[in-house]
Amino acid sequence: MKRILILLLVVLPFLARAQNVSWRFFDRYSKAEGFSCVQMERKMMRMMSRQAAEKGDKKLAELLDGIQYIRIMALDGGDRTQFLKDAEELASDPVFKFQLVMSESSDGQTTRFYLREAVFNNYSELLMLTYGPKETVAVNIYGRFDLKQVSRLSTIRPKRTNE
Repeated sequence: MKRILILLLVVLPFLARAQNVSWRFFDRYSKAEGFSCVQMERKMMRMMSRQAAEKGDKKLAELLDGIQYIRIMALDGGDRTQFLKDAEELASDPVFKFQLVMSESSDGQTTRFYLREAVFNNYSELLMLTYGPKETVAVNIYGRFDLKQVSRLSTIRPKRTNE
């Protein structure tokens, strides 16, 4: 029995990590020259959830509490062609089972939303790709969330202080 528990404790983190397939893509470009990366991990999501709850926004607090992390990768002069190729490859790979849920083009900018629902832990993964002459950005959200509520994240803005 002890062996089984030890085996589970050793293997479980790898199984959980395998459920999230985009980490390789984001890790590769977070270290690459010409890219900017923002990662908000679980602890930050909890702090933001508490803050939303304190302000009385229970729906936003629930959304933030369910998110494991958010990763944002922006092109600052790196290899756009390879970045987009890798991102599209990730999104269209049949093994990873991302599904295109929305696509929009305007003024040369294209935005695509892909969703992947994991069976193992009931987590979802949202991948947003935006590219064109104005900007090239990839956003990854991983956790338990309602797709209808994800747009609420765009309302979170840092407060500006006068210095």
